[in-house]
Amino acid sequence: MKRKNILFCGIILIIIAAIVWGLFGGIHRRLNRSAISVQIDWQKPVAALTFDDGPHSEYTPQILDILYEQQVPATFFLVGENLSENKLLVQEIAAGGHEIGSHTFSHPDLTTLDSYAIQNEIEQTKEALKKILPEYSMKFVRPPYGRYNAEVENAIQEPLMLWTIDSGDWETPHADSIYKTVVSNIQDRDIIVFHDDNAQTVEAIEKIIFDLKDRGFQFATVSQLYENQCR
Repeated sequence: MKRKNILFCGIILIIIAAIVWGLFGGIHRRLNRSAISVQIDWQKPVAALTFDDGPHSEYTPQILDILYEQQVPATFFLVGENLSENKLLVQEIAAGGHEIGSHTFSHPDLTTLDSYAIQNEIEQTKEALKKILPEYSMKFVRPPYGRYNAEVENAIQEPLMLWTIDSGDWETPHADSIYKTVVSNIQDRDIIVFHDDNAQTVEAIEKIIFDLKDRGFQFATVSQLYENQCR
């Protein structure tokens, strides 16, 4: 009986080790990929894909794989308190040629906070990112729930960046609903908000990219879109 228990425990440990090796091996492999780099023809339609609330240990890697396969850059608005447990994922996002923005540290409704608390949310996120990517500087802040007022704008130095199309994936509808919401409303220079914390977004995003490419759309980071519009 004792032998069987030892054998069983040994098998379980081997399975756990294989899973851990697979996860970390996958991340290190993706870190060695070449960064996505695209030439954009601004005379043709362009869209920006953005992802809030991450990084998520299960779904963000799947989205990054799809983006790499399709050579599509995106912007990830990360929550500061998620960074320390996902250091390699944060490095992978940056190394992949994607942009990182701030989605505050703890995802509060900023309109309910005073100026000091608002600034603290932003500074904590900067510090958390600095520990992982010392040279990286976030250019934009996306306020949680898209809520802001004059006090929020005055308290934050960086530009606030919202969206023009809400995919609705935060309501966790079926992937087909997410797909239809985006492709039926898309226009040139749209910024689409997704959330990289659920399986339905992962399922929908590849189909959305295929459809938009077929319709002649290119993809840019928020910074690329912003800089071109300001010219």
